[in-house]
Amino acid sequence: MAVSSPIFQQLIQVLEKIMPLSSVVKMMLMEMVFEEFGKKGTRILYQREIQGRLWFIIEGSAREFKEDKNADIQEQTSWFLFSGDLLYTIPGFFSQTPAPSSIELLEDSHLVYLNVEDYLRLEQEMNFLFTKIRDHYDAVRQNYEFNRLHLSGRQKYLQLFTAHPSLFNSAKMKDIACFLGISPNSLSRFRKDN
Repeated sequence: MAVSSPIFQQLIQVLEKIMPLSSVVKMMLMEMVFEEFGKKGTRILYQREIQGRLWFIIEGSAREFKEDKNADIQEQTSWFLFSGDLLYTIPGFFSQTPAPSSIELLEDSHLVYLNVEDYLRLEQEMNFLFTKIRDHYDAVRQNYEFNRLHLSGRQKYLQLFTAHPSLFNSAKMKDIACFLGISPNSLSRFRKDN
């Protein structure tokens, strides 16, 4: 369904935190983005699939995870995404290569998406914006990796809980523990102490 004006404004506010947009770009984008609703548990992207849409979460949350049928833990959560986040895998959407992971909605979610064909049409007009988006999310992920290596398990838990308390109501504890790089028992202990 076409995107409503208030929803479009939410998307524009997030994008303009990364880089100001001209009115021409906003008008082009308005005609290329669409709204959709997804149910909890829906996989909107499968590992090894070419990502055909770039999503933006209006309301809801999702997880990115890798599947390995030969590992003890067959699904390893590598990232969580929340309202106001763009959903894409690295590499994946921007390079149009097979996704290294899957994306699953953690709760009923309201999304806005841009099809890859429209992205390719916009890329020449907005290449700098897309570069800034990739740089922004790369920096967020690098900060996460640094913290994962240098913070204690309790510090990682408290940081995530403070930033996203609702995640603990929508995600499985095993997925949160995997994301934090701690055991489910440690996570349980931290939650009891908090």
